[in-house]
Amino acid sequence: MLFEILNRLGSRAERLMMYPSNMLPPDASTGNSDDARLLIKARDEYKVRLRPIQVQHRSGSDPTWADSFTKLLAFNQTEYTRVLSLDSDATILQPMDELFLLPPCPVAMPRAYWLYPDKQILSSQVMLVQPSVVEFERIMAEVERSGSNDYDMEIVNNLYKDQALILPHRPYDMLTAEFRTEDHAQYLGSDREKWDPVAMFNEAKFLHFSDWPVPKPWIKTPDSVREEKQPKCHESNGVESCVERQLWNGFYTDFAERRQVRDVR
Repeated sequence: MLFEILNRLGSRAERLMMYPSNMLPPDASTGNSDDARLLIKARDEYKVRLRPIQVQHRSGSDPTWADSFTKLLAFNQTEYTRVLSLDSDATILQPMDELFLLPPCPVAMPRAYWLYPDKQILSSQVMLVQPSVVEFERIMAEVERSGSNDYDMEIVNNLYKDQALILPHRPYDMLTAEFRTEDHAQYLGSDREKWDPVAMFNEAKFLHFSDWPVPKPWIKTPDSVREEKQPKCHESNGVESCVERQLWNGFYTDFAERRQVRDVR
């Protein structure tokens, strides 16, 4: 779905999709599964270059992230000078091609602002990578040394936390959960700035779905869970405002509608 958005927004960067090699040969003209047909659709309609890969699976304490090492293969795409790696459980709100013009560096990442100041680490949801054989070898060596509780975020932080170029999380890495919280100082970067949900939405370029225990948007959420966890309405001067609730529910509704339109009929 991200590639449909990039195509619609007119992004000029080449598009590359890494996918499990057993799904489809990259030059196939037909497919026998929904996954295969969607890959063909991405290639033919959204100008996506298909790159079959071996999923990097490692057993750990949380099976949710067992395949998350796969995104680190971005460091090995050495035919490109820059690769912008984006997590798929997200939506793109505005073009981000300007990131490719940043000064050279092995990797540029935003801070995981929602963990500050208790944990001062970087977020791997958005990574501007400068692929190289040397850096990929460092990544793989760190993966081999990793423990059962280490996943992609731990790997890149172990290597680059003190060397990475920092991308501002405003506007490049916003969580949907920001619209559910009462304290926005971590996102705003100050307790002096007033939270304006509409302005922040209009500013954001990349929105990551993160609302535990609300599941990811492609999983059907029980109505009771969604109603319980949706943002609260606020009253000011006798007037009720539900802007955060409307925006937040809109993120999930829009994702579902675009997924239906995108799916091969």
